Amino acid sequence: MKTFEQKFTAWLDGMLGRDELLSFETKHPALHQDKAEYLKLKSLLRKSLHRRELENPEFFSSQIMEQIRREADATTRSSCRRLFGLPRLVWGGICALSLGLALFFTMIPHADFSDPRAKYVAEVLKTTTVDPKVKATVENQKEMTVIKLEGLDKLPPEEDLRH
Repeated sequence: MKTFEQKFTAWLDGMLGRDELLSFETKHPALHQDKAEYLKLKSLLRKSLHRRELENPEFFSSQIMEQIRREADATTRSSCRRLFGLPRLVWGGICALSLGLALFFTMIPHADFSDPRAKYVAEVLKTTTVDPKVKATVENQKEMTVIKLEGLDKLPPEEDLRH
């Protein structure tokens, strides 16, 4: 649906269809005087105002294009300067280094591992075997856990771990 302004402009320009024209003129009979004033003003403007040719149209166009290029270059340079400026890169490096150090100190254990038993923790989760003849037992002794496997075949002498 058209607004009043759209219908009024189309009426002034003579662009309304026959049905729309009749309904618009019956709804707004006082606008006929406005249309007469509009047409009078339009003809006066056409008589008194004439189009002026530019003396150097190429010069004018080249000046406008040069100004557009300068503004585009300035915008590109300032956006690059803001994105990769030295202060931003310095702060980015400081943040990355801080994050790396924080991850290093929180994720990597820092203990003295020269003594193999120092702060060593192990937990036996499961002591069952696939072979039903083999029996596994767990003994907790002072500072050590011993897992005994009974029912295994003997190792050949060349693979014996005691020698």
